[in-house]
Amino acid sequence: MKSSERSSSARQYKKSQLPRLRWTPQLHQHFVEAIQSLGGKHKATPKRILQQMRVKGLRIAHIKSHLQVYIYIYRLPYMWSIFIYF
Repeated sequence: MKSSERSSSARQYKKSQLPRLRWTPQLHQHFVEAIQSLGGKHKATPKRILQQMRVKGLRIAHIKSHLQVYIYIYRLPYMWSIFIYF
């Protein structure tokens, strides 16, 4: 079987036109402040965090992903030094 025959059934990968968001220490601190002002990591919702932050170009998908990592890392104190540069 030729490679051209196999590739016809595979979906083509389409790279997003938007640049990847880089969570700087300042942006992360703004994220943490938004969570704290909304009552903590278990009360704050991604939509409310996004509204609170008011950062141009930031989407709810960014917040959802970062919140998942934040909650996971929060349970592992030794990981904090790595997370601040995430």
